[in-house]
Amino acid sequence: MFDDGCGVKLFGTPVAKLPVTSPEDHLVMTRLQWGIIGPGRIAPRIVRALAGNPRGELRAVASRELAKAEQFAAEHGAPVAYGSYEELLADPAIDVVYIPLPNHLHAPWAIRVLDAGKHVLIEKPIALSAEDVDAIGAAATRNGRIAVEAFMYLHHPQISRALEVAASGTLGPLQLINGAFSFLLDHADDPRLVPEMGGGSIWDVGCYPVSFARRIAGEEPDAIAGLARFDESGADRTFVGQLRFPGGLLALFESGFAAADRERIEIVGRDATLVVEHPFLPAPDGPPPAVTLWRDGIAAPVEVESIDQYRAEVDDLQSAILDGTEPRVSLAFSRGNIATLVELRRLAREAADPARA
Repeated sequence: MFDDGCGVKLFGTPVAKLPVTSPEDHLVMTRLQWGIIGPGRIAPRIVRALAGNPRGELRAVASRELAKAEQFAAEHGAPVAYGSYEELLADPAIDVVYIPLPNHLHAPWAIRVLDAGKHVLIEKPIALSAEDVDAIGAAATRNGRIAVEAFMYLHHPQISRALEVAASGTLGPLQLINGAFSFLLDHADDPRLVPEMGGGSIWDVGCYPVSFARRIAGEEPDAIAGLARFDESGADRTFVGQLRFPGGLLALFESGFAAADRERIEIVGRDATLVVEHPFLPAPDGPPPAVTLWRDGIAAPVEVESIDQYRAEVDDLQSAILDGTEPRVSLAFSRGNIATLVELRRLAREAADPARA
Protein backbone atom coordinates (compact mmCIF):
# COMPACT_ATOMS: atom_id res chain seq x y z
CA MET A 1 0.00 0.00 0.00
CA PHE A 2 1.37 3.47 -0.83
CA ASP A 3 0.16 7.05 -1.15
CA ASP A 4 0.49 8.66 -4.58
CA GLY A 5 1.07 12.08 -3.07
CA CYS A 6 -2.49 13.19 -3.66
CA GLY A 7 -4.06 11.21 -0.85
CA VAL A 8 -4.91 8.23 -3.07
CA LYS A 9 -3.91 4.85 -1.63
CA LEU A 10 -3.20 2.09 -4.11
CA PHE A 11 -1.87 -1.47 -4.03
CA GLY A 12 1.48 -2.16 -5.65
CA THR A 13 2.89 0.10 -8.35
CA PRO A 14 1.54 3.62 -9.00
CA VAL A 15 -1.25 4.04 -11.54
CA ALA A 16 -1.13 7.18 -13.67
CA LYS A 17 -4.00 9.60 -13.02
CA LEU A 18 -5.82 11.29 -15.88
CA PRO A 19 -6.07 15.09 -15.86
CA VAL A 20 -9.43 16.33 -14.69
CA THR A 21 -10.79 19.59 -16.03
CA SER A 22 -14.33 19.47 -14.66
CA PRO A 23 -16.61 17.23 -12.57
CA GLU A 24 -18.28 16.06 -15.78
CA ASP A 25 -14.93 15.13 -17.35
CA HIS A 26 -14.02 13.27 -14.16
CA LEU A 27 -17.11 11.08 -14.47
CA VAL A 28 -16.41 10.31 -18.12
CA MET A 29 -12.73 9.49 -17.68
CA THR A 30 -13.17 7.33 -14.59
CA ARG A 31 -16.13 5.24 -15.66
CA LEU A 32 -14.74 1.77 -15.13
CA GLN A 33 -15.35 -0.90 -17.75
CA TRP A 34 -16.54 -4.20 -16.30
CA GLY A 35 -16.36 -7.71 -17.65
CA ILE A 36 -18.06 -10.89 -16.42
CA ILE A 37 -16.61 -14.37 -16.90
CA GLY A 38 -19.17 -17.13 -16.51
CA PRO A 39 -22.61 -15.51 -16.79
CA GLY A 40 -24.53 -17.62 -14.29
CA ARG A 41 -27.53 -17.09 -12.03
CA ILE A 42 -25.94 -14.36 -9.87
CA ALA A 43 -24.37 -12.35 -12.70
CA PRO A 44 -27.58 -10.40 -13.53
CA ARG A 45 -27.44 -8.83 -10.06
CA ILE A 46 -24.07 -7.29 -10.87
CA VAL A 47 -25.49 -6.11 -14.19
CA ARG A 48 -28.31 -4.49 -12.21
CA ALA A 49 -25.75 -2.82 -9.95
CA LEU A 50 -24.04 -1.30 -12.99
CA ALA A 51 -27.24 -0.03 -14.65
CA GLY A 52 -27.10 3.75 -14.62
CA ASN A 53 -23.98 3.65 -12.47
CA PRO A 54 -21.96 6.86 -12.96
CA ARG A 55 -18.65 5.20 -12.15
CA GLY A 56 -18.87 1.91 -14.01
CA GLU A 57 -20.61 0.07 -16.84
CA LEU A 58 -20.77 -3.43 -18.27
CA ARG A 59 -18.60 -3.78 -21.36
CA ALA A 60 -18.20 -7.51 -21.98
CA VAL A 61 -19.25 -10.99 -20.97
CA ALA A 62 -17.42 -14.25 -21.63
CA SER A 63 -18.55 -17.87 -21.58
CA ARG A 64 -16.98 -21.13 -22.68
CA GLU A 65 -19.78 -21.19 -25.26
CA LEU A 66 -20.04 -18.11 -27.45
CA ALA A 67 -23.79 -18.59 -27.92
CA LYS A 68 -24.34 -18.31 -24.16
CA ALA A 69 -22.24 -15.18 -23.97
CA GLU A 70 -24.10 -13.64 -26.91
CA GLN A 71 -27.48 -14.45 -25.35
CA PHE A 72 -26.48 -12.92 -22.02
CA ALA A 73 -25.03 -9.86 -23.76
CA ALA A 74 -28.22 -9.36 -25.76
CA GLU A 75 -30.43 -9.71 -22.68
CA HIS A 76 -28.33 -7.45 -20.45
CA GLY A 77 -26.91 -4.87 -22.81
CA ALA A 78 -23.25 -5.87 -22.90
CA PRO A 79 -21.61 -4.43 -26.06
CA VAL A 80 -19.16 -7.35 -26.41
CA ALA A 81 -19.50 -11.13 -26.06
CA TYR A 82 -16.54 -13.52 -25.98
CA GLY A 83 -16.43 -17.30 -26.44
CA SER A 84 -13.56 -17.75 -23.96
CA TYR A 85 -12.45 -16.20 -20.70
CA GLU A 86 -9.00 -15.61 -22.15
CA GLU A 87 -10.40 -13.29 -24.82
CA LEU A 88 -12.05 -11.10 -22.20
CA LEU A 89 -8.85 -10.90 -20.18
CA ALA A 90 -6.99 -9.80 -23.31
CA ASP A 91 -9.42 -6.92 -23.88
CA PRO A 92 -7.43 -3.78 -22.96
CA ALA A 93 -10.61 -1.80 -22.34
CA ILE A 94 -11.67 -3.96 -19.38
CA ASP A 95 -10.77 -2.51 -15.96
CA VAL A 96 -12.64 -4.81 -13.56
CA VAL A 97 -13.75 -8.44 -13.84
CA TYR A 98 -16.48 -10.16 -11.86
CA ILE A 99 -16.08 -13.93 -11.28
CA PRO A 100 -19.26 -15.91 -10.50
CA LEU A 101 -17.79 -19.27 -11.61
CA PRO A 102 -18.11 -22.51 -9.61
CA ASN A 103 -16.25 -22.30 -6.31
CA HIS A 104 -13.16 -24.30 -7.28
CA LEU A 105 -12.45 -21.89 -10.15
CA HIS A 106 -12.56 -18.68 -8.10
CA ALA A 107 -8.92 -18.55 -7.02
CA PRO A 108 -7.21 -19.67 -10.26
CA TRP A 109 -9.20 -17.27 -12.41
CA ALA A 110 -8.85 -14.41 -9.92
CA ILE A 111 -5.08 -14.78 -10.19
CA ARG A 112 -5.28 -14.80 -13.99
CA VAL A 113 -7.45 -11.69 -13.95
CA LEU A 114 -4.99 -9.88 -11.70
CA ASP A 115 -2.03 -10.98 -13.82
CA ALA A 116 -3.87 -9.53 -16.82
CA GLY A 117 -3.71 -6.16 -15.05
CA LYS A 118 -7.36 -5.94 -14.02
CA HIS A 119 -9.12 -5.52 -10.69
CA VAL A 120 -11.38 -8.36 -9.62
CA LEU A 121 -14.58 -8.97 -7.65
CA ILE A 122 -14.68 -12.65 -6.68
CA GLU A 123 -17.89 -14.37 -5.72
CA LYS A 124 -17.84 -16.04 -2.31
CA PRO A 125 -16.18 -18.19 -1.23
CA ILE A 126 -13.13 -16.38 -2.57
CA ALA A 127 -11.16 -19.65 -2.47
CA LEU A 128 -11.19 -23.11 -0.96
CA SER A 129 -8.01 -22.76 1.12
CA ALA A 130 -6.20 -20.03 3.01
CA GLU A 131 -3.16 -20.67 0.84
CA ASP A 132 -5.17 -19.77 -2.26
CA VAL A 133 -6.28 -16.52 -0.64
CA ASP A 134 -2.61 -15.76 -0.04
CA ALA A 135 -1.90 -16.45 -3.72
CA ILE A 136 -4.63 -14.02 -4.72
CA GLY A 137 -3.16 -11.40 -2.41
CA ALA A 138 0.30 -11.91 -3.88
CA ALA A 139 -1.09 -11.49 -7.40
CA ALA A 140 -2.90 -8.30 -6.39
CA THR A 141 0.29 -6.87 -4.91
CA ARG A 142 2.59 -7.70 -7.81
CA ASN A 143 0.15 -6.26 -10.33
CA GLY A 144 -0.93 -3.18 -8.39
CA ARG A 145 -4.58 -4.21 -8.52
CA ILE A 146 -7.38 -4.84 -6.01
CA ALA A 147 -9.08 -8.16 -5.27
CA VAL A 148 -12.26 -8.29 -3.17
CA GLU A 149 -14.58 -11.11 -2.09
CA ALA A 150 -18.21 -10.48 -3.00
CA PHE A 151 -19.83 -10.60 0.45
CA MET A 152 -22.61 -8.25 -0.66
CA TYR A 153 -24.60 -8.47 2.60
CA LEU A 154 -21.82 -6.72 4.53
CA HIS A 155 -22.57 -3.58 2.51
CA HIS A 156 -26.22 -3.36 3.55
CA PRO A 157 -27.32 -0.70 6.10
CA GLN A 158 -29.13 -3.30 8.21
CA ILE A 159 -25.85 -5.11 8.82
CA SER A 160 -24.02 -1.86 9.53
CA ARG A 161 -26.77 -0.93 11.99
CA ALA A 162 -26.62 -4.34 13.66
CA LEU A 163 -22.86 -3.99 14.11
CA GLU A 164 -23.34 -0.50 15.56
CA VAL A 165 -25.96 -1.67 18.07
CA ALA A 166 -23.81 -4.64 19.11
CA ALA A 167 -20.80 -2.38 19.69
CA SER A 168 -22.77 0.35 21.47
CA GLY A 169 -23.47 -1.58 24.68
CA THR A 170 -27.23 -1.38 24.14
CA LEU A 171 -27.50 -5.16 24.40
CA GLY A 172 -25.19 -5.39 27.40
CA PRO A 173 -22.14 -7.67 27.26
CA LEU A 174 -22.49 -9.92 24.22
CA GLN A 175 -23.08 -13.60 24.93
CA LEU A 176 -23.99 -15.40 21.73
CA ILE A 177 -24.37 -15.03 17.96
CA ASN A 178 -26.91 -17.36 16.38
CA GLY A 179 -27.23 -17.53 12.58
CA ALA A 180 -29.03 -19.62 9.99
CA PHE A 181 -29.12 -19.74 6.19
CA SER A 182 -30.75 -22.61 4.30
CA PHE A 183 -32.84 -23.32 1.23
CA LEU A 184 -34.00 -26.39 -0.67
CA LEU A 185 -31.59 -27.38 -3.43
CA ASP A 186 -32.91 -30.34 -5.37
CA HIS A 187 -31.17 -30.06 -8.76
CA ALA A 188 -28.98 -33.15 -8.96
CA ASP A 189 -26.53 -31.65 -11.48
CA ASP A 190 -25.97 -28.40 -9.59
CA PRO A 191 -22.24 -27.61 -9.06
CA ARG A 192 -23.08 -26.64 -5.48
CA LEU A 193 -23.58 -30.35 -4.79
CA VAL A 194 -20.25 -31.51 -6.25
CA PRO A 195 -17.54 -31.68 -3.55
CA GLU A 196 -14.71 -31.52 -6.10
CA MET A 197 -16.10 -28.18 -7.28
CA GLY A 198 -16.34 -26.75 -3.78
CA GLY A 199 -19.88 -27.95 -3.28
CA GLY A 200 -21.72 -28.21 0.01
CA SER A 201 -23.88 -25.91 2.10
CA ILE A 202 -21.00 -24.81 4.33
CA TRP A 203 -19.27 -23.19 1.34
CA ASP A 204 -22.38 -21.80 -0.31
CA VAL A 205 -24.47 -20.44 2.57
CA GLY A 206 -22.73 -21.38 5.83
CA CYS A 207 -20.03 -18.87 4.94
CA TYR A 208 -22.51 -16.05 5.65
CA PRO A 209 -23.32 -16.62 9.35
CA VAL A 210 -19.69 -17.61 9.98
CA SER A 211 -18.45 -14.36 8.48
CA PHE A 212 -21.00 -12.37 10.47
CA ALA A 213 -19.96 -13.95 13.77
CA ARG A 214 -16.32 -13.18 13.01
CA ARG A 215 -17.25 -9.59 12.10
CA ILE A 216 -19.02 -9.13 15.43
CA ALA A 217 -16.23 -10.77 17.42
CA GLY A 218 -13.49 -8.84 15.65
CA GLU A 219 -11.12 -11.78 16.12
CA GLU A 220 -10.58 -15.35 15.01
CA PRO A 221 -12.11 -18.30 16.90
CA ASP A 222 -9.89 -20.27 19.25
CA ALA A 223 -12.22 -23.30 19.35
CA ILE A 224 -14.32 -24.79 16.54
CA ALA A 225 -16.83 -27.65 16.31
CA GLY A 226 -18.76 -28.90 13.30
CA LEU A 227 -21.26 -31.63 12.44
CA ALA A 228 -22.90 -32.32 9.11
CA ARG A 229 -25.15 -34.65 7.22
CA PHE A 230 -23.34 -35.61 4.01
CA ASP A 231 -24.99 -37.11 0.93
CA GLU A 232 -23.60 -40.06 -1.03
CA SER A 233 -21.32 -37.79 -3.07
CA GLY A 234 -19.73 -36.24 0.02
CA ALA A 235 -21.47 -32.85 -0.14
CA ASP A 236 -22.91 -31.61 3.13
CA ARG A 237 -26.67 -31.06 2.82
CA THR A 238 -27.06 -29.85 6.43
CA PHE A 239 -24.36 -28.35 8.61
CA VAL A 240 -24.25 -27.11 12.20
CA GLY A 241 -21.23 -25.42 13.71
CA GLN A 242 -20.00 -23.73 16.86
CA LEU A 243 -17.28 -21.12 17.38
CA ARG A 244 -15.67 -19.75 20.52
CA PHE A 245 -13.71 -16.52 20.42
CA PRO A 246 -10.86 -15.51 22.76
CA GLY A 247 -12.93 -12.66 24.19
CA GLY A 248 -15.55 -15.15 25.40
CA LEU A 249 -18.20 -14.68 22.70
CA LEU A 250 -19.85 -17.87 21.48
CA ALA A 251 -21.44 -18.42 18.07
CA LEU A 252 -23.50 -21.17 16.55
CA PHE A 253 -24.86 -21.48 13.04
CA GLU A 254 -26.67 -23.79 10.72
CA SER A 255 -26.71 -24.02 6.95
CA GLY A 256 -28.37 -26.36 4.54
CA PHE A 257 -29.71 -27.43 1.17
CA ALA A 258 -32.38 -29.74 2.60
CA ALA A 259 -34.77 -27.35 4.32
CA ALA A 260 -37.10 -24.50 3.42
CA ASP A 261 -35.76 -20.97 2.97
CA ARG A 262 -34.46 -19.62 6.28
CA GLU A 263 -32.37 -16.55 7.02
CA ARG A 264 -31.91 -15.17 10.50
CA ILE A 265 -29.32 -13.69 12.83
CA GLU A 266 -29.62 -13.14 16.59
CA ILE A 267 -27.13 -11.09 18.54
CA VAL A 268 -27.75 -12.05 22.16
CA GLY A 269 -26.60 -9.77 24.96
CA ARG A 270 -27.04 -9.91 28.70
CA ASP A 271 -29.76 -7.23 28.61
CA ALA A 272 -31.37 -7.49 25.16
CA THR A 273 -31.32 -9.33 21.85
CA LEU A 274 -31.10 -7.91 18.34
CA VAL A 275 -32.77 -9.97 15.60
CA VAL A 276 -32.06 -9.46 11.90
CA GLU A 277 -34.55 -11.14 9.59
CA HIS A 278 -33.40 -11.81 6.01
CA PRO A 279 -29.87 -10.62 6.76
CA PHE A 280 -28.27 -12.04 3.64
CA LEU A 281 -30.78 -11.56 0.80
CA PRO A 282 -33.17 -8.72 1.61
CA ALA A 283 -35.09 -6.69 -0.98
CA PRO A 284 -34.88 -6.38 -3.94
CA ASP A 285 -33.99 -10.10 -3.89
CA GLY A 286 -36.09 -11.02 -0.86
CA PRO A 287 -38.34 -9.51 1.81
CA PRO A 288 -37.73 -5.98 3.09
CA PRO A 289 -34.96 -5.62 5.68
CA ALA A 290 -36.13 -6.00 9.26
CA VAL A 291 -34.17 -5.41 12.46
CA THR A 292 -35.83 -5.76 15.88
CA LEU A 293 -34.55 -5.07 19.37
CA TRP A 294 -36.07 -7.37 22.00
CA ARG A 295 -35.89 -6.31 25.65
CA ASP A 296 -37.95 -7.88 28.46
CA GLY A 297 -40.30 -9.47 25.94
CA ILE A 298 -41.03 -6.18 24.19
CA ALA A 299 -40.13 -5.73 20.53
CA ALA A 300 -38.84 -2.39 19.24
CA PRO A 301 -38.30 -2.13 15.46
CA VAL A 302 -35.01 -0.57 14.41
CA GLU A 303 -35.35 1.63 11.35
CA VAL A 304 -32.98 0.74 8.51
CA GLU A 305 -32.74 1.88 4.90
CA SER A 306 -33.55 -0.55 2.08
CA ILE A 307 -30.97 -0.49 -0.71
CA ASP A 308 -29.59 -2.74 -3.43
CA GLN A 309 -26.65 -4.34 -1.62
CA TYR A 310 -25.11 -5.47 -4.90
CA ARG A 311 -24.96 -1.84 -6.01
CA ALA A 312 -23.31 -0.94 -2.70
CA GLU A 313 -20.81 -3.77 -3.17
CA VAL A 314 -19.92 -2.58 -6.67
CA ASP A 315 -19.67 1.04 -5.54
CA ASP A 316 -17.36 0.04 -2.68
CA LEU A 317 -14.88 -1.59 -5.08
CA GLN A 318 -15.14 1.28 -7.54
CA SER A 319 -14.37 3.73 -4.74
CA ALA A 320 -11.33 1.65 -3.75
CA ILE A 321 -10.09 1.73 -7.34
CA LEU A 322 -10.82 5.37 -8.13
CA ASP A 323 -10.53 7.08 -4.75
CA GLY A 324 -8.12 4.88 -2.86
CA THR A 325 -10.54 3.97 -0.07
CA GLU A 326 -10.11 0.70 1.78
CA PRO A 327 -12.49 -2.05 0.60
CA ARG A 328 -15.09 -2.96 3.21
CA VAL A 329 -14.15 -6.65 2.83
CA SER A 330 -10.38 -7.03 3.14
CA LEU A 331 -8.39 -10.02 1.96
CA ALA A 332 -7.29 -10.56 5.56
CA PHE A 333 -10.94 -10.88 6.60
CA SER A 334 -11.62 -13.27 3.71
CA ARG A 335 -8.58 -15.37 4.59
CA GLY A 336 -9.79 -15.77 8.17
CA ASN A 337 -13.21 -16.85 6.97
CA ILE A 338 -11.80 -19.46 4.58
CA ALA A 339 -9.53 -20.87 7.28
CA THR A 340 -12.51 -21.22 9.61
CA LEU A 341 -14.66 -22.90 6.96
CA VAL A 342 -11.91 -25.36 6.07
CA GLU A 343 -11.55 -26.38 9.71
CA LEU A 344 -15.31 -26.66 10.22
CA ARG A 345 -15.62 -28.95 7.22
CA ARG A 346 -12.62 -31.05 8.29
CA LEU A 347 -14.06 -31.60 11.74
CA ALA A 348 -17.51 -32.48 10.38
CA ARG A 349 -16.02 -34.95 7.91
CA GLU A 350 -13.91 -36.50 10.65
CA ALA A 351 -16.95 -36.94 12.88
CA ALA A 352 -18.99 -38.46 10.07
CA ASP A 353 -16.30 -40.80 8.76
CA PRO A 354 -12.87 -40.69 10.41
CA ALA A 355 -11.39 -42.83 7.62
CA ARG A 356 -12.22 -40.19 4.99
CA ALA A 357 -11.21 -37.13 7.02
